[in-house]
Amino acid sequence: MAKNVRPIVQVVSHGLNCLDGVVAAACVAHFSAGYRVIAQFATNSDSDRALQQLKPLGNGPNEIWITDLSWRSEATATHLNQLAAQGVRIYWVDHHRSAIVRADGAEFAVQFADKVLSEKFSAARLTYDYLRRERPDREVSTIKGEEFFHIVELADDYDRWVNRFPEAHEWALAVQVLGSYESYRSITRLKRAALSPKLAAAAKAGRAALQESLARARDSLVEHHLADGLTLLAACCIGYTSEVAYELYRDRSRTLVALLDLRTGGVSLRRSPDCPIDLSHLATSFGGGGHPAAAGFRLPLLTRLPAEQLALTLSQKLSSSTQIR
Repeated sequence: MAKNVRPIVQVVSHGLNCLDGVVAAACVAHFSAGYRVIAQFATNSDSDRALQQLKPLGNGPNEIWITDLSWRSEATATHLNQLAAQGVRIYWVDHHRSAIVRADGAEFAVQFADKVLSEKFSAARLTYDYLRRERPDREVSTIKGEEFFHIVELADDYDRWVNRFPEAHEWALAVQVLGSYESYRSITRLKRAALSPKLAAAAKAGRAALQESLARARDSLVEHHLADGLTLLAACCIGYTSEVAYELYRDRSRTLVALLDLRTGGVSLRRSPDCPIDLSHLATSFGGGGHPAAAGFRLPLLTRLPAEQLALTLSQKLSSSTQIR
């Protein structure tokens, strides 16, 4: 290798405000001592575009890590294979069932250097475990291993909704306020597993915004009783879907919560611990995906319904009233 040439690692992880995606990217940076790490974050709907824009950088060895993210286009596989043919080592780590069940598809026929696909843990924990086993010599020294691992545990706990660590919610709120890029930068600079002043301030702002979102959800709540004693709660919210769903179902049993996030236009599905519905299967039927207890999808017609209802209401008023003309 030429003198002063630093190997480059490019990370494409799930975002734009996902704690697990951020910490998964931070795991790659944590085990890349001596490497230049460049992280970017993409939503599931934008993953093909983000991956197809990747190219080798610099004059030294290149790695690409795709964490907590999948894609749908065969053109993406073609592009990644072209990169692999140029010597780029490509790694894929994901834990979403919607990706795992499609792993043999043509869009994933890529010459990976390695891949880890499992529902056992979140992407952050899977990435950490793999790199801790395969590359302990590349671990950075800015934060002790045990301290960094606790951040990984928090991401795993929140993403899989295990709820062993109450502080995981604070970290997730911070990421949702700061966004993936700034959160990644903040987390990779930590010296211990505690919120920095910037992250703590973001979490505080997140708590206030969460209350606004919860109020919107309660104002718009619709309840349907289904077969087998199941209850469906549907509502609109403004972000913070996991926390809002928890507040809606926490005093109920056998309950499914569907939230339309007015901020993103996406639908998030959550369930009470005793609800037997596999939300990943439900979301997949609408072109989305996720986990058995937490999933999501997009339904374009939902973004039009409020406007259509508003137009209908005003049209009826205009048609029946002469005083406003």
